[in-house]
Amino acid sequence: RRIISLHEEADELLLSSGKLTMGLLRLAAVGPFHATEMVARFLGKYPAIKVNMALGNSDQTLQRILGLEADVAIIADNVADPRVASIPFSTHEVVAFVSTDHPWSKRHSVSISEFAREPLIWREKGSTTRRAFEKAATEAGVELQPLLEIGSREGVWKAVEQGLGVGIVADFEFVAHPRLHILRIMDADISTEYHIACLKERVQSPKIMAFIETVRPRQKSTAGPQ
Repeated sequence: RRIISLHEEADELLLSSGKLTMGLLRLAAVGPFHATEMVARFLGKYPAIKVNMALGNSDQTLQRILGLEADVAIIADNVADPRVASIPFSTHEVVAFVSTDHPWSKRHSVSISEFAREPLIWREKGSTTRRAFEKAATEAGVELQPLLEIGSREGVWKAVEQGLGVGIVADFEFVAHPRLHILRIMDADISTEYHIACLKERVQSPKIMAFIETVRPRQKSTAGPQ
């Protein structure tokens, strides 16, 4: 896979006379929110490059990088794998949301201890938001009551809208809806940190370098991947 990937990249560069005027960038992301903004910025500078985007949870996204199924990724985790280079992009608060029929819908915040009495609508295992919330609950001595595990954000939102339980999401991912109400978790500091990541051995790839330099946070423009 490495040989084929490098061969394809060499062909792209040769055919475009060493400039990024053609080729394919394979992007893996944990969700469309940051990723679509990044793709728009990248294509604004390199309009001839085609982009393929694959969505999944953090574990799936990491595996796509390691398996050379993706060139670069947007991942909601601090990647500890020594094979991966990553650049912090943004940090987001984890919040809860309920249907407008739920008793919490008249409130602005909730204590983490109150989740012990509520059925939870989960993302699948591998979701960083889920891991962060479970860790905070364990530290607070709160025994959670998962009711339903769904492999997509849209599925979680729909189940919560139907009044099946309480959902957990990063704040920027919450989409305003007339049937949903967002709540802060007032006594627990729960957050997820988003990173731009790629294999260390591919940091010098022209298209990966171009993507990172185009979309990385401006205040970190002089820092390299760690």
